[in-house]
Amino acid sequence: MSGDAVVLVIVDGANVVGSVPDGWWRDRRGAAERLRDSLVPYAADGVPGVPGPVAIVLVVEG
Repeated sequence: MSGDAVVLVIVDGANVVGSVPDGWWRDRRGAAERLRDSLVPYAADGVPGVPGPVAIVLVVEG
């Protein structure tokens, strides 16, 4: 990438959380918060193949 371009990563929270059968359905809000918190390092450090910083948007229901 060149210039001031910023990579935007959009995360569908329902699909990511729902892909792991770890009891998330008992605490949907907590699961969304844990996912949000787990994304923080990627915003600064980037994602595989794309150095940071990157912009991350987490889409959640409700």
